Amino acid sequence: MLLGCLLGVGGACVVGAGAAYWAGSRIGLLPGLSAGAGLGAMAVWLLVVLAVVAGHVGCSWWAWRVRPGRKAVVLTQVPHVVVYVGAVAWWSATWTALYLLWIYATLSAVAWLTVWFLRNPAVARRAVVYLSALGLLVAVNTAGLLSLSWQRTNGFGLRGQSTPWAAFTALTATSCLTRHPFYTDGTNTIAANCPTGPDADFFAGAYDQPGFADTLCGEQPRQAFSKWWQWNREYQVSFTLDWAQEATTVDHQPIAPPYPETIDGATATIQYTLNVENVSTIGADRPHQMRAPHAQENWTVHFEPVTLGGWKVCRIDITNPITATFTPQ
Repeated sequence: MLLGCLLGVGGACVVGAGAAYWAGSRIGLLPGLSAGAGLGAMAVWLLVVLAVVAGHVGCSWWAWRVRPGRKAVVLTQVPHVVVYVGAVAWWSATWTALYLLWIYATLSAVAWLTVWFLRNPAVARRAVVYLSALGLLVAVNTAGLLSLSWQRTNGFGLRGQSTPWAAFTALTATSCLTRHPFYTDGTNTIAANCPTGPDADFFAGAYDQPGFADTLCGEQPRQAFSKWWQWNREYQVSFTLDWAQEATTVDHQPIAPPYPETIDGATATIQYTLNVENVSTIGADRPHQMRAPHAQENWTVHFEPVTLGGWKVCRIDITNPITATFTPQ
C-alpha cells in the first residue's frame, strides 16, 4: 500500500510536469511535442514515465489485493524496474524515449502471459496458447528491430539516397576529403568514420570505406578520389576539398534550387566544380610541398536509381584533372 501511495505521488508529479509542458506548448512558450532532442524529447520521456508509473501503481494495487505469490509479484514488477533504469540512462543517450515504452510493453506482455500460464501449467491447451503468444511476441519484435535497422542503415546499404545530390554529399563525406563529414543515412544524420582525435593518423589515406562503397553502384567513381588518398598517404599532405553544385538534370530535365528533398527518375547528371580549399602538412613526419598549375577540376557525376529505391553514384568524368608535383620540405 505504501509503495502504491509513493508511486501515486510520483505519478502526480509527472502528470503536473506534463500538463505544464502541454499548456506551455499550446500557448507558444515552449516547442511542440517531439521525439527528437531538447524539450520536446523531454516531454516524450515524461509521458513515457507517466505511463509506466501509472502501470506500476495498477500492478502494485493488484498484487496487494490478490496476493498472487512471490513469483507473480516479481514477474510483474520487473518490467517497471527495467524501464526506470532505462529512463535514467536516457539522459545520456540519443535515442527517443519511445523505445522505453516498447520495452515496457514487451516485458509486461511476457510477464502477464507467464503469470497466467503458471496459474495452471499442467493444462496442455494453456501451454499451447502460452507458447504461441510468446512466439508471436518474438516475431513482432524481431520484425520491429529489422525495420528499425533497415531505416537506420538505409536498407543495410542496399538502398540509395533520396536524391542524387544527397548521394553525392554522402560520397564526399565518406571520402574524408571535405570539411563537412556529415550525411544522411536512412533516417539519421551521421558522421562519416574519418580519422579524428589526437591519436588519429591523418596521413594514411584513410576514408570511410563501408560508407563510401554503399553510395556507389560501381567502382569507377572511386578513381576520382584515389589520387587524393594516394597523395595524402605518399606525400603526407592533408587536403580539404569543396564541390560546388552547378547544372543539375534529372531525366534530362533541368532542376533548379531550392532542390527537393526527394525526387524520382531513371537517370541524373550533376556538374560540380571541385576546389582545393586547403592543403596542410601540420603534424606530418615527412612533409612535402605541393605545386599544381591549377586548383580546380570540373566533375560530371552520373547517378542511377537502384532496385530497392534511392540514388547511387555510378560514374564520374573529369575534364581537367589537377596534376601536381611534390618536393620534400
